[in-house]
Amino acid sequence: MKFSLKFDIVESLRDNLHATPFRRFVVRLHSGEKFAVANPDVLTITQSNYIVYDAGKGMRILNPTLIASIDFPARPKAAA
Repeated sequence: MKFSLKFDIVESLRDNLHATPFRRFVVRLHSGEKFAVANPDVLTITQSNYIVYDAGKGMRILNPTLIASIDFPARPKAAA
């Protein structure tokens, strides 16, 4: 018997990582800590639903239960 938990936030992260065109976003934890995802190379989601963040300053493994939201920076308004 295989037991695995499915988190909607993980599926949302996957969808945003593979969106075309890619749109940068921020992963915000319940603690208030934020992880900027400027391109799809800094965040990886394994088949076991481990979320690995690495923006070149050290790797972090994020627990999906600690993710509060996926935030998108406001897009700049077009000049009139």
